[in-house]
Amino acid sequence: MKRIYIIALACCLGLSAKAQKLMDIEDKAFNFGAKVGFNASFPVINSLSINGQQVENIDIEYQVGYLAALFCRVNIERFFLQPSFSWHREEGYFRFSTPSNLLSGTETGGNSNLLKMRTNSMDLPILVGYHLVKSGPYRLSFTVGPRFKYNYKVSYTVESTASQIEYINDNTPFGINIDAGVGVSIGRLFFDFVYEFGLNQVESDFSRVGDASTGIDYDITIDKRTNVMSISLGFLF
Repeated sequence: MKRIYIIALACCLGLSAKAQKLMDIEDKAFNFGAKVGFNASFPVINSLSINGQQVENIDIEYQVGYLAALFCRVNIERFFLQPSFSWHREEGYFRFSTPSNLLSGTETGGNSNLLKMRTNSMDLPILVGYHLVKSGPYRLSFTVGPRFKYNYKVSYTVESTASQIEYINDNTPFGINIDAGVGVSIGRLFFDFVYEFGLNQVESDFSRVGDASTGIDYDITIDKRTNVMSISLGFLF
């Protein structure tokens, strides 16, 4: 029985030592890390037209997206420079009304329709950070900086009472955004909250994907700015 107690005590001490090692963080000139998390996209829609007609009553509904990132950090006392390489997947819905039989094929106005957005992008944020609190393992930091974005796959699916058609392609895949965030860390673990807003206006024309034998074709033009909030959990090596 004593042997069992000794083994249990040794296990507890080992776990405690590992936890202490996880909490300890050294002030190095250079670190690197990784993080994963979720995002919610609320794009600012300046205009949305289908077949040359402006749609009405646009209502944006977000879906949870995903992100993953690798980064390095150059530390200069309380300041740090953090370039990173990240992957983002953003999803959302635009509900809107059409003023005529534009989508549904009926003669009744005010039809309710749905435009589903999916965007996959590779991002290069370059952030400058400052530790507001830097006491032992506990740190509170603020970051700000530009984000260079490449949307390598963008698709919109029009869903109406009569049809469901997917469109793909984006004639403005590159964007420059501004990031502002707050980070809380305990030892090597950290939690980030980041707000991202597009500096450039994205005007996109889409081409149809799928079977063209139905004879239905919509010319979609959307003019918007990026507006994303994200939360992530990471580890600093």
